[in-house]
Order: sequence, then structure tokens, then C-alpha cells
Amino acid sequence: MGVVGFAGIRISAAALITSTLLLSGCMGLVGNDSEGFDLNVEPDSGHGMIYSSFQDGMQTSITYPVITFDFSGSTDYGRATSFGVDPGDGRDPITIDSSDGTEIPIEFQKHGLYSAIAFGVDESGFRVNLAIEVMIEQRIDWYENNTGTPEDFVFDSTPGNDGPIPSHFLLNSTVENPSVIEIDGREVDVRWDIVNHEGVCQSAAENVGNGDETLWKTIHFGPLAVHEVKLTIEEGQDRINVHHALEIRYAG
Repeated sequence: MGVVGFAGIRISAAALITSTLLLSGCMGLVGNDSEGFDLNVEPDSGHGMIYSSFQDGMQTSITYPVITFDFSGSTDYGRATSFGVDPGDGRDPITIDSSDGTEIPIEFQKHGLYSAIAFGVDESGFRVNLAIEVMIEQRIDWYENNTGTPEDFVFDSTPGNDGPIPSHFLLNSTVENPSVIEIDGREVDVRWDIVNHEGVCQSAAENVGNGDETLWKTIHFGPLAVHEVKLTIEEGQDRINVHHALEIRYAG
């Protein structure tokens, strides 16, 4: 092992390397005998779902998922002055003083694959980072009752960050032709078109008997940007009930 000497003092190279590592608080390698801590963060879930509902074209409800990041498992976390989470969606980091607690709840309002950065800062100003993957998906329920001219169902598959686009979306579309009169009720012919920026990407058609309902199930991989589900009554004068159930997915 080589040595270095200056002013009559000889210090081994190994000792210099060890000192450098122990002072590197930002690398998460600070020992318990230093002023740092080892960061350990546990989210209560790595997955969340946004739920929204529409009735006759008007949004009636929306629920956003909340992921809570728990810092209490960090070694010597009492030496930290603050904890924080950068959600990865363009917002500023959310921080708390360590004296105020060890949990940070984050509400996600857009679907996407997020690389959230959890971090702690100790009393010397050293910051330790930890990347945590969070998957946020979305379900939309669209209802129309007793309609003769179904509205276009418009949704956006653009993620809430610069991350990957969704793996796919699933559409379960139910059309009911309710029986208004018991005898000589009318059939109705309907047509679905899914439209994106390139035009019609999927279509289907079905005849729905009086008092019957039909279900169109489809999947679309790698969706980009805004899509519209257009439902048209092509034949028949009956009014129909509609339920589009759409899920934007990032995993199989």
C-alpha cells in the first residue's frame, strides 16, 4: 500500500479513501458515528387509481389516490432536520420538519408512471435521495340515460409527466335498449367509433333488440393523447341507455 507524506506526517491512502466515503452524506454512506443517517422510506402503496364519473356529459365525482411515504425506518432519523418528496409531476417538493413527523402524504391527480424522489436533509446540510416508482392508473365511468343522440366520450391518455405512455386502455361499452312497450317494441342499430389524432382507429356495430342490451369490449395498445368514443344510433327511433367503462392502464 502506498503512502503520502507532508510536513513530517505519513497517512496511508486507505485512510484517505475511508474518510472520503464517511463524509459523503449525499451518497447515503454516512456511518452512525457521523452527523448523517441512512434513509429508508416505505410508501404505503406503489399503485393508485383515479376514479371519475360522468352523467349526461357532466362530471359528477372524482377521487384521487393518496400515497403516504413513511420515513420512520431511517436509521438515526432524529439527526435529520427535514424530509421531503418530489412527486415527479412538475410540482415543487413537499417537505416537513423531522420534528413534525415522519410521514408525507402525496395526492396524485394525473395518471402516469412516476419516479418520486424521497429525500432527507441532516443538520449538516447533507441530502440523501431515494427514487421510488409509483404507478397511477385511471378508471372513468360515463353514463347516459334515455338518450336519442349519445354524446362523444372524450378522454386524454397523456400521462401527467414526461414518462412512458400507457400500456393500453380497456373499454367496456354497454348499450341498453329499454322496453317502453311490451308488444312491438323496436330494435335499434348502433355503431361505435374510437377516434384519435389519426382518425378512426377502432369500430364496431350491433343490433340491439327491444328490452335487450349489448356489450362491446375492446383494448387499444399504446394510446397517444386525446381519444373520443363516438356512439351513433344508425337505425331505429328508440332511446337508449349507455355506460362506457374505461380503464387507462400501465401494466398488463
